[in-house]
Amino acid sequence: MDWSKSKAAYIFVLLAACLFIYFFIVVKRGEPLQFDSNVSHFITSVFTEGSYPFFKLLNRIGSTIGIGMISLIVIAGLWGKKRDYAGMAVFVLGIAIGNLLNMWIKDYIARPRPELEHLVHVKSFSFPSGHAMMGMILYVFIAYFIMSALQSKGLKWLVAIAAGIFILLMGISRIVLHVHYPSDVAAGFALGFFWVFFCITCYETTKERLNRT
Repeated sequence: MDWSKSKAAYIFVLLAACLFIYFFIVVKRGEPLQFDSNVSHFITSVFTEGSYPFFKLLNRIGSTIGIGMISLIVIAGLWGKKRDYAGMAVFVLGIAIGNLLNMWIKDYIARPRPELEHLVHVKSFSFPSGHAMMGMILYVFIAYFIMSALQSKGLKWLVAIAAGIFILLMGISRIVLHVHYPSDVAAGFALGFFWVFFCITCYETTKERLNRT
């Protein structure tokens, strides 16, 4: 895989950047979004009370502790497999800086949470969704490292689809649990993809330079 040379990847990251900027501006202005009400109504009509335990589990997986534990497993894998110091460095910095960026934007926008009964405990502002953003960063990283080690295109597609479904469910959980607006989730996905693309591009560039020396 070589994201730094993929035209399709650059198109997706450009679209992600535009999407995030749009929601950033609209939410900062405090303008109501029909997108939020339409998507919220659809998702809450599809995922009823019976799905709450599953989405609460996803909430724990996407928590700071959950991300920290999974990140340690990824770091151990990168160390044990190839002593991939560049991969470990980019991964750690990507997760850490991504989390700080999310918190900074939350405090800057200061968007209140939805005025509904929150089904899980939350204490920060709403925009953008940390679970959506950090889920995108973490699981794209994981999918990327796994796919880089695979030869079969079929298996690579399977990993990519599985990661995509899991990331999507992580975002949906924030709406089902009444702790985020859909625009929070969409913006989190968009910013997360932009950031992880930047990190992976830096990683690939670093590897190329190291291989030349």
